[in-house]
Amino acid sequence: MSIDAKMLRGRHLRDLGRHEESAAFFQEAISDDVENPEGYAELALSYLQMEGRNKDALEAIDVAISLDPEIDGFHAIRSLALNSLERHKEALDAADTAISFEPESPFNHSVKAQAYCGKRDWAAAEDSARRALAIDGDYRMAENILAQSLHFQNKLDEGGISVDKMLADDPEDEMAHFNAGWAAMRRHDNRTAEKHFQEALRLDPEFQGAREGLLESFRARSSIYRFYLQYVFWMQQFSGKMQWVLIIAIYLGYRFGSAILSGIHPVLGALLMFLYLGLVIGMWLAGSLGNLLIVADSSARRALNRGEKLNGIFAGGGFVLGLLLIVSAVFMPGAKEAFFQLGLTLAIGAVPASLTFANPSPNGRLIFGGIFAATYFFGFGSVFEALINGGELGALGGLFPLTWALAALCTWIGNIPALRRERPA
Repeated sequence: MSIDAKMLRGRHLRDLGRHEESAAFFQEAISDDVENPEGYAELALSYLQMEGRNKDALEAIDVAISLDPEIDGFHAIRSLALNSLERHKEALDAADTAISFEPESPFNHSVKAQAYCGKRDWAAAEDSARRALAIDGDYRMAENILAQSLHFQNKLDEGGISVDKMLADDPEDEMAHFNAGWAAMRRHDNRTAEKHFQEALRLDPEFQGAREGLLESFRARSSIYRFYLQYVFWMQQFSGKMQWVLIIAIYLGYRFGSAILSGIHPVLGALLMFLYLGLVIGMWLAGSLGNLLIVADSSARRALNRGEKLNGIFAGGGFVLGLLLIVSAVFMPGAKEAFFQLGLTLAIGAVPASLTFANPSPNGRLIFGGIFAATYFFGFGSVFEALINGGELGALGGLFPLTWALAALCTWIGNIPALRRERPA
């Protein structure tokens, strides 16, 4: 088979979603001609569609650029690879290089919009997407990014018009249904969102974003979870740095308000403390409680993977059972201490558990899983010690309060993106 035939076959397989096979054909074409920059570029595009191959994609496109540095498309692909590795500033620089070589390419401007999405600079993403559409009014990548950027800025009317246009142009486009699903979620129309996410998965069964959207629509059947989603949608308007500023501002507001209210009356300070703790715990456990609801729903639980099911059981279920045991301790004097300790263990352990089982980050699973295991070890161990020591706490019971501080620490370090997402490889 000639090099051209291998390249053609590789592109065809990639269009069919058979990315590993397509990569194999591009590798064969490269082995026949190691000075073939187009082969490396096509290989990079295939790697970008494969889980865990983003670094390989960057290496492949860097070789292509070294062979022919003045091809704008190569720099655009490099921007996509850098963006997938969370190197957004470099991705923007690469996109600008592509645009400098060919300013009339809608792909180059769309890639720049994608890099701005990575930085959560939605206004800039909107501007770049509109530049791409000014060149080609039907460019699908730019239309999808425009719809996303409008929704993240809460420009729901404009975003809805954009999504409707995409669906009218191509009702078989999975990305159009994906965007329509999230548009419906922001309008609180969860049933419509479910239908769009299911259609996106029918069109592309490997579409992970659509699966996650479907799960969110299932969780949103709960009014409590819908309240949490509104908080998420509100926060998504801001950049990552601004989100940290808001989180710290809320905490400082709580501390300042607590000092003032406690000075007026201790009960007021205590009420604010419980309100703040309820807000923090609710935000961290909303997803886990949502997973618990899906586990209990026979028609929906099949959408969960193993980690999400364990998340629902140990984090969501553990928290609910823990609260029930704590409340029971009040009405069962004979087992008050044991029930209270068991309930406290389950409730506190729910926080690190929520960051363990469905966490794609290996480092995150290690850190939060360690805290979760320590909470159960010291909590359940102290109950066992008390049973064999006639009700008196031993060494494990004395160390158990340390896990409270660790659980509180989880609510802070859990905001570190590197501990919540898959490590680029």
